Amino acid sequence: MNRIVKPGMIVLAAIICVSFFLPWISVESQMIGSLSKVLTGKRQAAIDTVSGFSVPIMANSSESRFMITVIQIFNPGIKDADKKSFLIWGVPLFAVLLAIVIRFFDKNRWVNLAIGIIGIGIFLGATYKILTTDLDKLVLKVNIAFGLWLILGSYLLMGLLCLGHFLFLAKKKR
Repeated sequence: MNRIVKPGMIVLAAIICVSFFLPWISVESQMIGSLSKVLTGKRQAAIDTVSGFSVPIMANSSESRFMITVIQIFNPGIKDADKKSFLIWGVPLFAVLLAIVIRFFDKNRWVNLAIGIIGIGIFLGATYKILTTDLDKLVLKVNIAFGLWLILGSYLLMGLLCLGHFLFLAKKKR
């Protein structure tokens, strides 16, 4: 089991780091889409695709109004979204940190249990937030892209891997 956990965590952390640069959401304007369909016959309404890396950049640039509107779809009461948006860069750093912790404490069952709970908790919390948020607003329609699902799935697999290793270590201790 030990030969699976360490490389598995490294691979999953690498997947999260790469997925951080892939599109997380695509935003389209339904009004622009209807207008372009009338004018061109095609519905080309995609305004932008946004990766995790570009969220703070867009939130602190000339496009900040657009990005802050998108952020407020997920968290309506947020204040100082432009400054808080830099926290999103912690997503790949946290995955690397979890892989490093497992590298040195892989035989500690409580560390495995904690990382298992954290990984599954991240997946469940984010998925719940996505599924319960109305992404089809009046003007903007937000679609969740592959990169975000890949990150959430990788955190889930990290959690399941560590939880499985916890059970293996607990059984081995008896």
